[in-house]
Amino acid sequence: MKRTVFSLAYLLLACAASGREPKTDFGIRQQDDAAMKWFQDAKFGMFVHWGLYAVPAQGEWYLEQSAMSLDAYRKFAFDQGDGVYFDAKNFDPTAWAQLAKAAGMKYICLTARHHDGFALFDSHFTNAFTSVQTLHRDLYAEYVKAVRAAGLRVGLYFSPIDWRYPGYYDVTGTNCADNGWHYQTAAWHKENADVMKNEVYEQVRTLFKNYGPFDYVFWDGSWLAQRGSDRDGAYFWEPGKYRDSANAWPVTAANSDSDASGRPLGLMGIARKYSPQVISNARSGWIGDFDSAEGDSEVKGPVRPNPWEKCLNLNRVTWGYNARQNLMTEAQLTRYLVDVVVRGGNMLLNVGPDRHGTIPETHAALLWHFGAWLTKVGDSIYGTRGGPWNPVDGQYGFTYKPGKYFIHILPGYVGTEIAIPAIKEKVTGCFDLYLRQPLNFVQQPDGTVRLTGLNRDAHNADTVVSVVTDGSSL
Repeated sequence: MKRTVFSLAYLLLACAASGREPKTDFGIRQQDDAAMKWFQDAKFGMFVHWGLYAVPAQGEWYLEQSAMSLDAYRKFAFDQGDGVYFDAKNFDPTAWAQLAKAAGMKYICLTARHHDGFALFDSHFTNAFTSVQTLHRDLYAEYVKAVRAAGLRVGLYFSPIDWRYPGYYDVTGTNCADNGWHYQTAAWHKENADVMKNEVYEQVRTLFKNYGPFDYVFWDGSWLAQRGSDRDGAYFWEPGKYRDSANAWPVTAANSDSDASGRPLGLMGIARKYSPQVISNARSGWIGDFDSAEGDSEVKGPVRPNPWEKCLNLNRVTWGYNARQNLMTEAQLTRYLVDVVVRGGNMLLNVGPDRHGTIPETHAALLWHFGAWLTKVGDSIYGTRGGPWNPVDGQYGFTYKPGKYFIHILPGYVGTEIAIPAIKEKVTGCFDLYLRQPLNFVQQPDGTVRLTGLNRDAHNADTVVSVVTDGSSL
């Protein structure tokens, strides 16, 4: 993961500044598209970072930050006589899926491959390093099967970055970036980078052809040499619908794919060939279907015009498993979800299982408890859109769906009364959604509505009011 924010507007500006036209030839989903609708209705998903980095238990960037030798890192995949290795012995994706459902999540996204290049699926590329080789288990196939069986949407995380290749830091072979391994500029790095790119293409094709269809893809990290943005690396990865046959880093036919006419496909071209309905973020370096915001920074401002997603980590230390824990509280989790949905977004919440495949009990307990609250107030979350009025930072915000408006009142708001802007329809009832109790209200001739007698203590992290206009009840 890299703490970055991308938006359609940003990418358009970046293209203008560089003199390049923005390319949208892989078919951006429209907001009324069925594939976007499930995403915007879902609101809440589970992110899972899991791989070899769970063994040293210091986070998913351990290999790069420690600059340990690749041979030493590979040993985390095998028993060295002490029993401490990536054994996945407790990996139960059905249990993961059930936890996600209990937490109120509607989709799951598991790391198929992070920046260390270790794959949880079966890849036959020459340099591939996979769980099939080390454990004789296709962990990703198990995950996909379990998530589908649970009725959840299936997400794929894939990182093109691969620290195992010196060429990653020097794709042209002319300007090697600083790195912990002290690689120096060398002409052969260009060819090495091309091998890295070929592995990415073989693996993306393998995943989408053999494990899909996927509903959602989270590309992570297309920046090169630990510098610049994802967009800056697009010339190398070719993440759009088609590849350029004259690109300086060619992909062999054996590792690539093409459309019906034989034209070579780029990363999103391959993705949509086998998963036509898949939606994508913009972190491959191309313009995606929704905007992305990463990290635990506070969510502020008005309702956002484009579909967007906030991804953040339940353990605020690292995304991958870490022995050091700084767990988000339930009140903090509630605040993030509310701040996101009232601004029209989704929240993708990460958990980091240990080397055995176990999600820590403290994480699971928090998610179960949070899901119990969502069971009561879910009508104000799922299937809604942010608005129609802008939120007031730290105090309250709104969501709506046909026949209903919802007010999310945060601890920063003081009082047991609240007024909301004019509603054209006749209000037929107001309810405390958590308590399932009617509230006193008056709708003025101008359509404004004043509610009184709010219970701010029953669930003080978010008092949720349902305002009904179609004559129905809760």
